Amino acid sequence: MLSQLGIPLPFVLTMMTPPGHLLMEPDAYSLVDREVGYCQGSAFIVGLLLMQMPEEEAFCVSVRLMQEYRLRELFKPSMAELGLCIYQFEYLLQEQLPELNVHFRSQSFHTSMYASSWFLTLFLTFLPLPVATRVFDIFMYEGLEIIFRVGMAILQYNQTDLIQLDMEGMSQHFQKVIPHQFDSCPDKLILRAYQVRYNPKKMKKLEKEYTTIKNKEMEEQIEIKRLRTENRLLKQRIETLEKESAALADRLIQGQVTRALEAEENYGIKRELAVVRQQCSSTSDSLQRAQDTIQELQKHKRDLGKGVVRRTPICRQRVQAGWVRTLGEQW
Repeated sequence: MLSQLGIPLPFVLTMMTPPGHLLMEPDAYSLVDREVGYCQGSAFIVGLLLMQMPEEEAFCVSVRLMQEYRLRELFKPSMAELGLCIYQFEYLLQEQLPELNVHFRSQSFHTSMYASSWFLTLFLTFLPLPVATRVFDIFMYEGLEIIFRVGMAILQYNQTDLIQLDMEGMSQHFQKVIPHQFDSCPDKLILRAYQVRYNPKKMKKLEKEYTTIKNKEMEEQIEIKRLRTENRLLKQRIETLEKESAALADRLIQGQVTRALEAEENYGIKRELAVVRQQCSSTSDSLQRAQDTIQELQKHKRDLGKGVVRRTPICRQRVQAGWVRTLGEQW
């Protein structure tokens, strides 16, 4: 089997753990398949295998289960296969138990809350070991179909009780009541499981629908990521513009303050200029009056000068006449 898997025997043997250390087996597989790595759910499957066979055989069987029974896809970090199983199981629930499905939705009791562990651990953590081993045996033969059948059989068997409970009550019912309902008769659960309607063609169609939905979601996520990147860049640009706008606003306010101060200063200068102009006008008027007075005085002076000139010849004539008379008298 090891040669068929393409795994070197020395490598496998070096990865084997001491007996009793069950959690080391998944560690060994994580070194073989680094894409899947270590998944806690696989430890329960490996633990059951180690209870039935030696470690080397348990490791080889676990590798085969991972590669050929869809478990590898279930345990990938993306868990895309688990999402598909939940999608298909929800369809079965809606189709075959519509009342219970409506009640679950009204209580926000999502399928992944109770069914995820069913697919990841193949009921090994949910049902008692005798019942879980029966389910595991059928899984080895039929694959994941038995997980869908057993899950639906459990819900059908408990539908009446679950519809009467709220979310907390349903959680308690799944944890404490359902796991022990088939302790005494595991075959009862298996018989009910095979009464569940299961259409492989419909499940294949649902797989295609789910793949289409996920591809569309992936495209939308890529678009959302692109838009978020653009949004982040736009926010950065907006922040830069806001800073620039704030700086411009500060400069504008400073400019307005400066202009207000300049306007106030100009107003003061205008008032001073008006006073100076008024003083200048008064001075001009005074100067004009002074000039007029000077002109009048000069004119008056000229007039006085002309009067003196006219009087001088007359006086001279009078003096001469008086002198002549005097001489005449003397003679």
